[in-house]
Amino acid sequence: MKKFTREVLTNYGLHISQINALGFPRHTHFEFICQANRVEPTFEKFNVFYFVTYTGDFYSFNSRTSGVDPCSSHPPKSLHDWKQKFFYIRRGVIPIDMHYRAESEGIPSVNVSVDFTEQDWHKVLTRKVTPIIQLEERALVAARMSMLWAPQNPRGFPIYGYQGKGIIIINIFCYVSLHIFLCFAAGYNLMNVFDPKAGGAMVVAVLPEGRPLWVEQIREFLAP
Repeated sequence: MKKFTREVLTNYGLHISQINALGFPRHTHFEFICQANRVEPTFEKFNVFYFVTYTGDFYSFNSRTSGVDPCSSHPPKSLHDWKQKFFYIRRGVIPIDMHYRAESEGIPSVNVSVDFTEQDWHKVLTRKVTPIIQLEERALVAARMSMLWAPQNPRGFPIYGYQGKGIIIINIFCYVSLHIFLCFAAGYNLMNVFDPKAGGAMVVAVLPEGRPLWVEQIREFLAP
């Protein structure tokens, strides 16, 4: 579980098992665009764009439409074959204590931060509205949101590349390896994964010797 997920659930007073399957894609998309734009994902920022709803014994996250510019579009409206994909999680592997919200407690509501429109992060996140889509695992790895990837080269790291150029978002350094130019300040960033016309793809670069492996650089996960 990510620290950002814990922060969202804790502040809304919800248990992870109470969130329906249509709510989490909004949560994942928000964290991804934050990471891709080098903005720290926090509950306060998430709460600006989304609010909690309650339907059919489950809670979800919906976009605010009044006085807030959107950061996402085309949310999922249904999930096919969800019953075949349903699974249980053993309580012991959940790394934090979560409050199981009773229906009598009502729907959680948290006031939006004041003057959020003047914040640089808000301008960055609303600069390009992107659709909520299923992202490939290597894109999630590059955004420090997944560890479900095993590169053939231990020093491998996924980046978005196009015509020999790419961008890495974990460390500020420039390095030339396998004809792929890695630079924090220039090149193509991960936001291009939302655009099928961008013409690029997730590729694997090689970190230089002396740099921590990609899995050692991910610090946002909580251990059970």
